[in-house]
Amino acid sequence: MNVDELKQQYPTLKTVVAVSKTHPIERIREVHALGFCDFGENKAQELKQKAGGIDGVTWHFIGHLQTNKAKEAVAVASWIHSVDSIKLLREIEKQAAKLNKPIHVLMQVNLTGETSKSGLKKEEIGGFLTEAMSCKYAMLRGIMVIGPTTDDQQRIRETFKEAKSIQVGIQKNIPSFQECSMGMSHDYRIALEEGATMIRIGTLIFGER
Repeated sequence: MNVDELKQQYPTLKTVVAVSKTHPIERIREVHALGFCDFGENKAQELKQKAGGIDGVTWHFIGHLQTNKAKEAVAVASWIHSVDSIKLLREIEKQAAKLNKPIHVLMQVNLTGETSKSGLKKEEIGGFLTEAMSCKYAMLRGIMVIGPTTDDQQRIRETFKEAKSIQVGIQKNIPSFQECSMGMSHDYRIALEEGATMIRIGTLIFGER
């Protein structure tokens, strides 16, 4: 994957998160040497273990985060993509305040209705935004969505189009709400066509597990 070419082709793209979950630190070092600087993990303990083994990396927590694991994630990560409840947001704020560490957070929204996916319902977004505006350390930067589990590219496109529309709409009132994290190895092209600023890529970078 040539990130420079992707950024030229899709000007909205800012960050490619190399999803390193389950891969050993030696493999992460190899990928880092290729020029990737942003890495994503979906388990707090694994993130904590790996973060101590490599320098010059920005860590993104991208998995479902339990409230009792927020402390570990906040201590290491610079970004948490998967903030899916006010309760979790408050805990991240609490732990970040203890460390005096501002942390970038993304609001995860479930736009597919699939029970296997975490995320706020659309009707919960307003309350979440109100809470986020009172935070001093949990810095709300945008939205994160996971596309539907389907081969129907039109359904995937509609989900990503809706996510981008939500992000742009919120940004009109909250200027810092600039990020749209969506798209993985199988659907990132569609996500980029619909305005993703962050994509989360595992297989295409690391190969099959």
